[in-house]
Order: sequence, then structure tokens, then C-alpha cells
Amino acid sequence: MLEAIGLDESTERAYQVLLRQEALTAGALAGILDVQPSRARQALDVLVAAGLASSRPGRPARYAPVDPRSGLASLIRSRQAELERVATSLDAYAAEYHERSLRADPRLLVEVIEGPAEITRRVEELLASAEHEVLAFDTPPYVTSTGTASDAEIDLLARGVSVRAAYAVEALAIPERAEALRRLVALGEQARVLPRVPMKMIVVDRREAILPLTGSAEGLRTTAAFVRRSGLSDALTELFEAHWAQATPIYAAAGVQSSPHPEVSDEDRALLQLLNAGLKDEAIARQLDLSQRTFRRRIADLTQRLGATSRFQAGTQAMRRGWL
Repeated sequence: MLEAIGLDESTERAYQVLLRQEALTAGALAGILDVQPSRARQALDVLVAAGLASSRPGRPARYAPVDPRSGLASLIRSRQAELERVATSLDAYAAEYHERSLRADPRLLVEVIEGPAEITRRVEELLASAEHEVLAFDTPPYVTSTGTASDAEIDLLARGVSVRAAYAVEALAIPERAEALRRLVALGEQARVLPRVPMKMIVVDRREAILPLTGSAEGLRTTAAFVRRSGLSDALTELFEAHWAQATPIYAAAGVQSSPHPEVSDEDRALLQLLNAGLKDEAIARQLDLSQRTFRRRIADLTQRLGATSRFQAGTQAMRRGWL
């Protein structure tokens, strides 16, 4: 059992005997274990070095156990620290391995994946491998109105993986998709919108990416590229960051409820968020379940209260006042 913290079987047997004794000599331990005195002394020296036993002065020396709750706990923490130091070198070793592989065969840089089923499988595998961060571009068309990665993302967020996604504004015009996005944001996703995103894309831990090479009008991907860690995956990450910096946040930040503001209701804040994101009037009214007449009245009221002469100015003023 204690091999995981560096004690072999014979040393563990010695430790088990020692725990049942107040103190004993190497000779006494050798007799109990039926081993040579030198082997018993070696086991005791290992236990002392590990902090699991202490040596009492005298001739012959007598050995006593240390309380396992302190001795073993200290040894476990030490081994954990060693493993963490090893883990920090993992990325560096992996980078050297991949660089050598790519020099030997540059074709390994990008793998072409054929067929919707295989693409879906590889996306799921890639997401399951995420440890720290997932970046995504999301844009219509979709195979289904809610997309295909929601369940996998829920698992990611539950594991504490950071998810940032930049959506094309058209995605929010699909009611089911907008509602799915609200749920994901509530669970921890950071979401922003853009008038246009360049493509669908997923980047995991800034090392690997999947993006479609072809697709149909119905959103059915037929060929995709799997990009391994390289200068190309770095470039895709930078592409995402450049678009993210220009994107508009949408919905409430995960885990943070919008602070009540005396000048604006939650309903008006939701309207301003969608307006600021660039949705068309019809899409906003549909999401908020408003008639066109009520929608126009509320827009006019908000614009007047903000002292704005245009919707763009209204959005800017709302940001300045802390309404968004």
C-alpha cells in the first residue's frame, strides 16, 4: 500500500511491526521479520529518513514509531509536491516531442477528419481532454437549433474548465439557441457577440484546435481540420483573442448577478443587452416576448431617459451609467 509514497514491501512490513511496539532494536525487528539484522537496520534507517520513525540514543539504538497522522501526512505532502514539480515539466517535454515529430513529418501538423460522425467524435474527445481553457467561435448554420456541444460544455464547466465563446449575432436570433446560451452563461461560460465570426472553431488549452474545412447550408460538417500544437495553433489562438477583444459581452457574467440599479429594471437591462449586441428589432421582441408596439415604446422610453439621440448612443450611455 505504501509503495506509492516510496516504501517497498519489506520496509512497510517493518513499519507495521514498529507501530505495534513502544520501541525496539534492529536485532529485535530482524527476529520478528525473520530477516538479517543488516536488512532490518536498513529498513529502520529508511523509516527514520522518511519521518515515520525516530531513533533513541543508546547501545544498541532503539527505534520508535512516529504518529502516522503526522509522519505519513508529511510524507504524502512531500510526494505530492514532487509530483506537482514533475507535472510542471509535462508541457515542456510534450512541446519538444511534438516539435521533433513535426520536423520529422510536417504532415502531422494538420489531420483531415472526414464525415460528420467522426468529426463529432473527435470534438468530444478534444473537449474531454481540456484541463484549463476552451476557446470557441460559434456561428450558424446549426444541425439543430441548440447546437451540438452543450452537454459536453456543461461537463467542462462542472470540472472548472474556463470556457470563452464568441458568437455571431445571428446565433442570438434563434430563440432556442439564445435560451441554451443563457443557461451556459449561468453555469459559467463567458460569452460575447460579434457582427460576424470568421468560422466555427474550438481551441483547447491553447495547444490543439478543430475547425471545419467544408460544410453544408444546413450546418452539416463533412470535412474538418485537427490542428496539433504548433505555430498554426498559436495563430488560431491569437485570432480568437483579437476577435474577443472587439466583441460585446452578452447576458450576465457567470456567478455574478447584475447589481440592482435604481434607474433601470431587469427587463430593461435585458433589452439593452440584446440591443447592444446588435440584434434586429424582431429578434429582440421575440426573445423578450414583446409585441412590436410595446417594444418600440420601451425603446423610445429608454432612449429618452438616457438622453440619447440614437440607439448606438443609448447603448454607450447605458454603459457609462452602469446599466449594463
